[in-house]
Amino acid sequence: MLSIGVFLLFAILALLAYLDTRKPSNFPPGPKWFPIIGCAWQFHKLQQKKGFIAKASEELALKYGPLVGIRIGSNRIVFVYGLRATQELLTRDDLQNRPDGIFYTSRTWGKRRGLIFTDSDYLREQKQFVLKQLKQLGFRKQIVVRSIEQEVQGIIDNLRKGIADRAGDGLFQIDDLFGVPILSILWKFMVGYKYGSNEKEMKELEAIVKILFGNSLIVGAPFSHFPFLRYICPGYSGYNEYVSINEQLTTFLRKTVNEMKATYNPNMPRGFIDSYLDVLQADQKMSSFSEDQLIAVCLDLFFAGYETSSKILSMIFLLTLLHPDIQKKAQVEMDKVVGRSRLPTLEDRPLLPYVESIILESLRMFAGRGFLIPRRAMKDSTLNGYFIPKGTFIQANSGGTLLDEGAGWKNPKTFDPERLMKDGALNIPDNFILFGLGKRRCLGDTLARANIFLIVASLIHIFHFKPAPGSPPALEIVESFTPSLKPFKAFVTLRQPFGVNSS
Repeated sequence: MLSIGVFLLFAILALLAYLDTRKPSNFPPGPKWFPIIGCAWQFHKLQQKKGFIAKASEELALKYGPLVGIRIGSNRIVFVYGLRATQELLTRDDLQNRPDGIFYTSRTWGKRRGLIFTDSDYLREQKQFVLKQLKQLGFRKQIVVRSIEQEVQGIIDNLRKGIADRAGDGLFQIDDLFGVPILSILWKFMVGYKYGSNEKEMKELEAIVKILFGNSLIVGAPFSHFPFLRYICPGYSGYNEYVSINEQLTTFLRKTVNEMKATYNPNMPRGFIDSYLDVLQADQKMSSFSEDQLIAVCLDLFFAGYETSSKILSMIFLLTLLHPDIQKKAQVEMDKVVGRSRLPTLEDRPLLPYVESIILESLRMFAGRGFLIPRRAMKDSTLNGYFIPKGTFIQANSGGTLLDEGAGWKNPKTFDPERLMKDGALNIPDNFILFGLGKRRCLGDTLARANIFLIVASLIHIFHFKPAPGSPPALEIVESFTPSLKPFKAFVTLRQPFGVNSS
């Protein structure tokens, strides 16, 4: 009897193992699935071979087609590669939900909160509120534009001082120039221009944010695909560090919210947090509003603002120092339009199409090496002719729309701002899908582009950037939440003459 029982047990386990390897009918093609782990091991090996996840998914697309179906642990994931499939994904309402699971809830006290990783009515209420605040606060010169100009002047002053202190030997770590200024701009939007920030506080915040995004991947972590690992090996699976660094950031934000509550005056709103407190103080408020949600929205603003903007700026300056002819052409355009006695302003932007084309072409080169924020199928659906079961994660590789000849780009890996120009004017093609489409289009793209434009135009107008002696830096990507460049240095020298007072 014992042998029969053992046989039946093994038979049941074998059947369950077999069923665990079966794919849904008409699911997108992809690597073979194994029991429990799916194709995690094959994908991990491919990622190691190619260097980062986006390249690994591109390799799978070359083999299997524009949709690739994999499974990591219990999570079904579909990689989307190519213009047509991505456009279909971004315009389909039934594929616009966000992933659920421990990776997305453990950062905000066990529930999905914020904007980036929520959906349905909850998202709509919060999104409308944030859009309203961006419109009301983000484009008043006395608040955000003034703070951008102040931070730009701070970067200029630091570079000038560094050049003078080094007797003309202006060698700088370029990727270190932008983190604190970008955080300061975001911070003033949140707390108010007059409430302000200090450099020590911003450096503390930057250190926390750098660790968070440097140790997170957009496709999740081992504990997110195998949740049981947080109990068996919470350190090795990344769970402990992920929770700890998110707790540090939320503690920092909660401290600020408490300080602002203590000095809150409904008749004198200072920034985004005060506007949110107005809603919390109202007699009737929508159910999605809470203090925890306020902190989660601030977390997402850091992600959308700091993480992408600071890395994009590093990419822009790497590409311009590697292409001195392009940098020179931008300087000639600004000398003609702006002159040599002042800094560029947002009012100059329509008159500086070549500078804008450099920024957008750098954005293409940056975004094309990563993914869009993942989606989740809210019901059984189809995409590009394949069956997508409810709950499937869908990850669009931006390389298929921004760095691929099949999407209509000629020599897509070449940095060429002229591709975005026509008859001396900016000309953005339809295949330039950078900030998303439809309901999930990036909320803060207009504000982010204003930040980036003022920083780039001002620094290139005053300074000249060229590679440090020896081997020039290369466009090498480091795996993190969004594409990151390896740290690099450059020589920075003053362009002469220039009549702007740095004091």
